[in-house]
Amino acid sequence: MSLRSLSILGIALAFKVSAQQDAPPVRLFTPSVQTATLHAPQDTSRTAAAAPGKVERTVDPRVEVLMKDLSSRKLTQPGYRVQVFLGDRRAAEETKRALLLKYPDLPVYLSWMAPNFRLRVGDLRTRLEAERLLRDMKVSYPGSYIVRDDIEPPPLPTTP
Repeated sequence: MSLRSLSILGIALAFKVSAQQDAPPVRLFTPSVQTATLHAPQDTSRTAAAAPGKVERTVDPRVEVLMKDLSSRKLTQPGYRVQVFLGDRRAAEETKRALLLKYPDLPVYLSWMAPNFRLRVGDLRTRLEAERLLRDMKVSYPGSYIVRDDIEPPPLPTTP
């Protein structure tokens, strides 16, 4: 076929398709009328005791080595903390004790950056979380501010 005949054929198909778009849709799918029957178990009493099961776990020794290596590493990710204090060591430790008494669930980090000690709180992933914590800290520590820092990831939830 030549190029001219292909283009004429394409135009004819386009007109045919546009003409068919005005027609009502044709239903091509017809659902089957099969029904499934479910059978209940014969023993439906709740008093029957379940037999204890046995689960056996096999792990490749290389996986065990990798898991030990992973647990020994300190994993961090970029995030935010609120710095509440910058000054000498004695005052920093007193502030840390007071913070831990007031907020026992809040992680507190004391670090040294010559010649001062700095006290930072929280492991916050987003700036919004840091703003919320800062708002609470400003009441007791008016000079506090948000800093970008490497934070520890939150612990994985444990199943009861």
